[in-house]
Amino acid sequence: MRLLIGLTLLLPIAAFGAGGGETDLFWRSINFLIFAALVYWLFSGFVKKFLGERSQGIAQAFERAQDKAKEARSAKEKAKGAFDGARSQADGIIKAAKSEGEALAARIADRAEDEIKVLHKLKEEQMTVAENKMTRAVVSQTLGEILSSEDILNNQDAIVEKLKRQVA
Repeated sequence: MRLLIGLTLLLPIAAFGAGGGETDLFWRSINFLIFAALVYWLFSGFVKKFLGERSQGIAQAFERAQDKAKEARSAKEKAKGAFDGARSQADGIIKAAKSEGEALAARIADRAEDEIKVLHKLKEEQMTVAENKMTRAVVSQTLGEILSSEDILNNQDAIVEKLKRQVA
């Protein structure tokens, strides 16, 4: 309908502008103004509709972007909370592991000390046994020498002196 009205207005202007050889700037300006008014009148509805839809689309896109930003912030807060929880849990695990390690080290140290004491006792027993063997051997050898000699019958003081020398 608008197109039809625009064409009916445009035909007389075109006929008037196509006149005989004289052209005038004033009439051309008037024709241009009428043409511009017709173009505006014909297309203003489409342009307004297009620009309105475009601004609504931009507003909706902006709202969606804000919603996504809010979701991202909330997800970030949740992740931060989970991270803090994991960090505190890790700290607890580390503390427990340290205390368990210290307890284990104490038990190992106690066992090692007990084993060292046992080894010292074994060493002392072995030294006692070795001393006893050596004493028996020396006594046996000395008695063998004393008893095999003929001085045993003659002088008991000499026997005692020989024993003292052997022991010392």
